[in-house]
Amino acid sequence: MLRILLCTCIFGGLYACNKPNASETSIQPAQVISQLHEVRSEIRDEAVPVSVILPPGFNESDTDLPLLIHLHGGGGDRNTLIGLSDLYAHMFNNETIPPMVVVSFSGGPGSFYYGSWEDFVTEELPVWANQTFGTSLDPQKTLMTGISMGGYGTLKIAFKNPDRFKAIAPMEPAIMPTLEWPKENTRASWWLPKASVEAIWGTQSGPEKFLQDNPANLVDTNAQKIKASDLDIYLEVGDQDFIQLQDGAEFLHRVLWDNDIPHEYHLVRWADHVGISLNDRIIEAHAFLAASLNGGKAEPTDLVLTEEERAYAENAMSGASENGYEDESSGSDSANNLLSDPKRAPSVHATLWKPLKDLAESDPDMKRAYGILPKTNTTP
Repeated sequence: MLRILLCTCIFGGLYACNKPNASETSIQPAQVISQLHEVRSEIRDEAVPVSVILPPGFNESDTDLPLLIHLHGGGGDRNTLIGLSDLYAHMFNNETIPPMVVVSFSGGPGSFYYGSWEDFVTEELPVWANQTFGTSLDPQKTLMTGISMGGYGTLKIAFKNPDRFKAIAPMEPAIMPTLEWPKENTRASWWLPKASVEAIWGTQSGPEKFLQDNPANLVDTNAQKIKASDLDIYLEVGDQDFIQLQDGAEFLHRVLWDNDIPHEYHLVRWADHVGISLNDRIIEAHAFLAASLNGGKAEPTDLVLTEEERAYAENAMSGASENGYEDESSGSDSANNLLSDPKRAPSVHATLWKPLKDLAESDPDMKRAYGILPKTNTTP
């Protein structure tokens, strides 16, 4: 009974309350192709219900398209993806995402994608999509996303198999802020009763298996493997999530930070677990996935500077002018001019600060992506 209550009241209807309409998101008429399939799984020894969204203008001759695996939330099934057809049409038509094939499946209303579902996602589903729609089998073109339980599954599967995915975008994942077996009926665990945990992970070895699947523990265990894979990670949650999943997301963000694993993290102000914020948040998460496919968002800081740029960079930190370096030839403020070109500004800015940065070169922390931060509370 507890497990049914969990799935129905907490995770059920995640998308049903947020189906986009034209007045909210100016969605153009849907041009995607939605399909339902039954996929025979040898790993699961059953036929798995699968749903597919094909991009506008999809042709069977199209090959090597990226594959996006979409994991539904608790209480959902393959139809969760079909309910997002209009939103995906909007993202395709607005070029938020490039042409790709999106697949989902019925993974059980409260399975937490435990056990053989992991191998189905990493092994059988991509092969089936390749054979059926010509999608790429290259991990550099394989993406994954999901909300709530689907966000948990995205994190768990990707952190166990980081070399199988280019990027992931878990949203408001159903995770706890812990590295240890949680105390029952506390802020961290109330939404996932012990009886439900034991029903999924087992009564005897449940705690051990739960922790083996816990994304924060997986980061600590597989940190080097995750970093070596260059997996692009997007993590988000609302700061008014009724299930208080912002705690788990913030904790995971800090675990990723402490392990020096690059990622993008969003704590969305005023956002709940469901509601009108989800459409925009889904679009933003998919924009990250698209950016990853396109090589990321990093800008060069090593462009060869012009004489004018170098003169500004060398003078700006020298105190040559109380008001900043003036470009005498134009009479304009050089800082405004030389830092206004978004393609060149990072290189000018890096040259400006490099002399000071070099003074800290002996600090080993300078080689990290993220610094080792002090405690935020000094109270005993």
